[in-house]
Amino acid sequence: MKIALVGYGKMGQSVEQVASERGHEVVARIDPALDSEVSPQALGGADVAIEFSVPAAAIQNIRALAEAGVDAVIGTTGWHAELGHAATAVEDAGTGLIYAPNFSLGVYLFLRLTQDAGRMANLLEEYDVHVWESHHRHKIDHPSGTAVQLADLLVNRLSHKSRWSEAPPGAAPDPRVLYVASHRAGEVAGTHVVGLEGPDDRIELRHEARNRSSFARGAVTAAEWIKGRSGVYTLDDMLAQRFAS
Repeated sequence: MKIALVGYGKMGQSVEQVASERGHEVVARIDPALDSEVSPQALGGADVAIEFSVPAAAIQNIRALAEAGVDAVIGTTGWHAELGHAATAVEDAGTGLIYAPNFSLGVYLFLRLTQDAGRMANLLEEYDVHVWESHHRHKIDHPSGTAVQLADLLVNRLSHKSRWSEAPPGAAPDPRVLYVASHRAGEVAGTHVVGLEGPDDRIELRHEARNRSSFARGAVTAAEWIKGRSGVYTLDDMLAQRFAS
């Protein structure tokens, strides 16, 4: 399979290594630092593009990839408010797109475990649930896309939580709000914690990425899956098919 890398930072370089190990050919590396942008010529005949750029560039890249007839894996986070526009571009072009806030298969398992924890915690209101995440200092969006997904999932399962908020207010925290805290420092690949704080004890579910390889491996697996498909998909769609088989 011929792959174009849109965004050639540390994630893009990690994706290139994994793609090569799996026998794929990287035919294009597109990045402002390389003085290049998405165009049919720059894509070099790629079958699929794997995009890890920045939130402000993601929707423009998605449209350009669709117009070029190239299927896409979108690993950038912080752009999902524009999902409707992205879906329109992909559907008009007849290409395929798969996106996720996190392509680590371990994170997918973590989300499933959190679903179960949320259902059980809903029966025990004395446990206050919260989310904490930590990433490298270069990450622009906060909270992370995975933290947002965790918070949405938990609010939907906890009848005593009406919404989530990124940080406690200046006044006393509202017990009906699930709070999400973010931390940015160093080169942390990514850590997410779901905490259940009780009157006498604490329970934690924790996912800690050791490096970027797990994200890269998941993104390349998604590229293999999306090639030749049309429409917009999530990692849930890909893995639901995998588990069903």
